[in-house]
Amino acid sequence: MKTNQTKAALLGGATVELVEINRIFDPVVVELAAQAGFGCVWIDMEHSHLGLDGLSQLILAARATGVDTVVRIPKGPYNQVIKPLELGAGGLVWPHCKSADEARSFVQMAKFRPLGLRGLGCGRDSDYGTLDFAEYMGGADAETLLGVMIEDAEGVEEVKAIAAIEGIDLLFVGPSDLAHSYGVEREGIPHIDHERVLAAFDRVGAACAANGKAMGTAVGPGESMRRVVAKGARWLNCCHDMSALTSGLRSARQATLGAKQRTITQQLLALYHRGELDLGDVSGTAKQHDFSRSMVNHLASFVQHKAKCVEALPEVAPLVERMEQALVDGRRGLALTDAYYVCLAVQNLPKEHWLEALQATFDRWEHADQGSFKTFFDEVKERLQAE
Repeated sequence: MKTNQTKAALLGGATVELVEINRIFDPVVVELAAQAGFGCVWIDMEHSHLGLDGLSQLILAARATGVDTVVRIPKGPYNQVIKPLELGAGGLVWPHCKSADEARSFVQMAKFRPLGLRGLGCGRDSDYGTLDFAEYMGGADAETLLGVMIEDAEGVEEVKAIAAIEGIDLLFVGPSDLAHSYGVEREGIPHIDHERVLAAFDRVGAACAANGKAMGTAVGPGESMRRVVAKGARWLNCCHDMSALTSGLRSARQATLGAKQRTITQQLLALYHRGELDLGDVSGTAKQHDFSRSMVNHLASFVQHKAKCVEALPEVAPLVERMEQALVDGRRGLALTDAYYVCLAVQNLPKEHWLEALQATFDRWEHADQGSFKTFFDEVKERLQAE
């Protein structure tokens, strides 16, 4: 019988992180999740088109890579509960649980006697009937993780009774559906950070703590994630296949666009230093050298602001040259006027702080992966003013 490492970790008090497979049902996704360090994948059958044949392939990939699987099943009859288990799923999650009776019925379908009423089969989970039946049934009941989703106002009201049901290991808060159930929205989107939703997390967390169960949820990274962890969530669906792919594609495209922008900046600056650009005729210069008019206009503004900057604060000339060299080398790309405009915006700082502020900003700008010079400068300026 396969050991469910995720269940063992969860019941041992650890926090577990999962990736959801919601739409891209290819075994490669499971393999990539394993390579990324995930120990368990959440496979969605409630909102998806996934059938049992596809589920079987995903579970095989998970077993081959040492990854556990938990399947969110659609609400339905007994055979929809046991078939994923007989294919080898390590756990099941029942959506929209609204009462203790519903949770108890789920346990009865998923567990063998004496706790449940599940029938014997000869699926993958029993090594196709070759395991000793008593050993198999005991092992299946011990290793199978069962969770219910609290994503309706009714479920929150009944959460104490639901958490007390033997056989339930996880109470998973569905924040979006719960917010929708409460009718709390922000700009047409369920408001998962609304006080009523956060209060529900408190109630679910308290019920879990009182009954030795774990609380889980799915929220994005950042403050929302930190907030639910502080409230006791230890099962975290931290991303899904679509968001991971979209994020990766977007990052690749932005990096490519950034590289292209830096290349154009380098070409413009090189022509400028060789005296081959007539910045008094932006349109003609753009047409002659096949640049966009906006890029040539940016360069003209840059030259103007650079001169004003050095005139207003001669001591900053070495820093300006350092920034310009960074642009020429392609180490950083930005709107050409940005830094030089900021250099002229220091008038409300005491002069003795100008160089300190600009030096600190240059250092951050050159070594940061993201963020504009102006953003960094504003942060430095606020710090100096606070002092």
